[in-house]
Amino acid sequence: MRSFKTQPNGMTASSLWKAIAAGLFAGVVLTVSPLTAAQAAPPHLAVLEGTLLSTTADCPVLRNHGKDQPLSGYTTYVYHTLQDKRLANREVRLEGTMKADGTFQVERLYTVKDGRLYRVRYFCKICNIEALEPGNCVCCQQPTELQEIPVTGDAK
Repeated sequence: MRSFKTQPNGMTASSLWKAIAAGLFAGVVLTVSPLTAAQAAPPHLAVLEGTLLSTTADCPVLRNHGKDQPLSGYTTYVYHTLQDKRLANREVRLEGTMKADGTFQVERLYTVKDGRLYRVRYFCKICNIEALEPGNCVCCQQPTELQEIPVTGDAK
């Protein structure tokens, strides 16, 4: 008969190794899960889709099913992106949280074309650098270009 040494927590060495292997397997399965990265927002974020409107006021607005939703940004650069006139009247997907003041605080913004998501970025071709928000390049002070990068399963 084989004897196993019992650990202080009451587990045998064999049981301990099985528990470690199960934990590692679960970690690998959760890390490699397909589909979830490309389309699902993190559980703490709500998703709104609609048309981003350009307004005369500073407050950007999303029109969804005829209703206008005031927007705010999680960061200043997200807020400035929402105010970018080049995105006016574009179909967008916004991920964020509803705030007590009635605004939807945007954490992530994507444009939508033909049912596909695109990440918005600002890029300077002269300096070959990406900017966080619309405006001039921090290096050469030339205007940055709005680019839309297709979202893939691992890019979100």
